[in-house]
Amino acid sequence: MHRTLEEIQMNSKKIFKGDLKVYFPLFTLLLVLFLNDRLVYVTAFAIFSALSIYSAGKEYLRLLRIPLYFVIPSALIIAFFIPGKSVGFPLPVNPSEEGLKLASEVLVRSFSAISIFFFLILTTMITEIFSAFKKLKLPDFVVEISLLIYRNVQVLYDELERLERAANSRLGFNGFKNFVRTSSLLAYSLFIKSLERAEKVEMAMESRCYSGKMPTYSENSSGFLLAFLITASLLLIHLTG
Repeated sequence: MHRTLEEIQMNSKKIFKGDLKVYFPLFTLLLVLFLNDRLVYVTAFAIFSALSIYSAGKEYLRLLRIPLYFVIPSALIIAFFIPGKSVGFPLPVNPSEEGLKLASEVLVRSFSAISIFFFLILTTMITEIFSAFKKLKLPDFVVEISLLIYRNVQVLYDELERLERAANSRLGFNGFKNFVRTSSLLAYSLFIKSLERAEKVEMAMESRCYSGKMPTYSENSSGFLLAFLITASLLLIHLTG
């Protein structure tokens, strides 16, 4: 049975509660990017992947497939088109050592950030994010743009589910060649369809008199000890790595 992202958010196990479940992932994302340490990237990916699987189960793995259509091809392009000393693989065209190093850096950096962001997506309703942002006294246009981006991620996820079911019903993933062909078509269709769905969502919001203002949500925060332990672990790995 197909579950929407809103249903997953409502039914997920809440490790953090209140505004902390918004502030902590965002703080950790900034911390990981600031430390700029490959071992920290890998550790953050492992921690938040485990938290996401505990909270939402296999839905995290299903959601993780979305960036694969974009990050993996980008890394391959970097590996093969960055000039440098060629790697001696028995291939017609070989990647460069500099390209492989940069591609691996992009992969671990991207997936560490993605795992943190997906944990936020899978466990936090849009009203909770809105409430937390409003308490930070951010400008209204920043809050509205953030909410629209967040909402479009949900639209992208639902659209991928629909396209994948259609491809499976036509045996589009039967065999390696069909898998590669269907995956490339899905990546293209996902981009086009997501734009169309985003326009429909905007029209639906306007028809319901949406003016950029939403009701706020308030809940007492909890989970500070775990948040402290995760932050301390990332800092310790960076200092001792």
